[in-house]
Amino acid sequence: MTPDQWLQALRTGIAAVAATPPEHLGREALSCPGWTARDVVAHLGGVHRWAVGVVVGQKIPYTDVDPDAPAGEAVIGWYADRADTLVSALISKDLDTPTKSPFGERPVRFWYRRQANEVAVHRWDIQHAYRGWDADPIDAALAADGISEWSELFTPRRIGRDGGTPEDLLGARILLHANDAGGSWLLRADAEGIGIVEDDAEPDATITASTSDLLLALWHRVPLSHLTVDGDVARVERVLDLVRI
Repeated sequence: MTPDQWLQALRTGIAAVAATPPEHLGREALSCPGWTARDVVAHLGGVHRWAVGVVVGQKIPYTDVDPDAPAGEAVIGWYADRADTLVSALISKDLDTPTKSPFGERPVRFWYRRQANEVAVHRWDIQHAYRGWDADPIDAALAADGISEWSELFTPRRIGRDGGTPEDLLGARILLHANDAGGSWLLRADAEGIGIVEDDAEPDATITASTSDLLLALWHRVPLSHLTVDGDVARVERVLDLVRI
């Protein structure tokens, strides 16, 4: 995806979060245990504020749920203001301006991608709280990008922190097959991550679902029981459990 596409996806996701019906803010966000829909909105607003600080060069502490977020329906307007500030900060900078990140130095364009994917998954969390499995799917192109981002950024960071991949999972292969957009990704677990590879080896299992559900399964939002899994389900679960945030 291009920065313009990420920016459009970010704006679309922001608008969807800001359209959350106030009467549903107290609903339990089952995909984010311990949080309500309101807490997810407050989390996103805090993430946006932190990202703005990174982009403009100000140190802002990161918190899971922003303590400044108001209670009740006022959180929606508060979130919209935080999101507007994020978009303004992003477009005010050259795409190649270097910034800090949890993944080392990255250009501003990195934050277009990261925030678009962050909002996409949490928008789904919020809608899932009050619409269940009728929550709108993540756009297929953005979900495909999110699968790549999950592999590139989060698997080495999380697996590296947690002591590496168990020896018996080294070389484990999972084929993700999208039944909507036709994409496929062969995941292979190595010592420090789960990479997307191209080889002819037989996968331990194939997961078939929409691109959105594949991404949401990687992030432990959609259980494997809701998808079509051919092969060693237990091995798949162990590989995916290596990456939990």
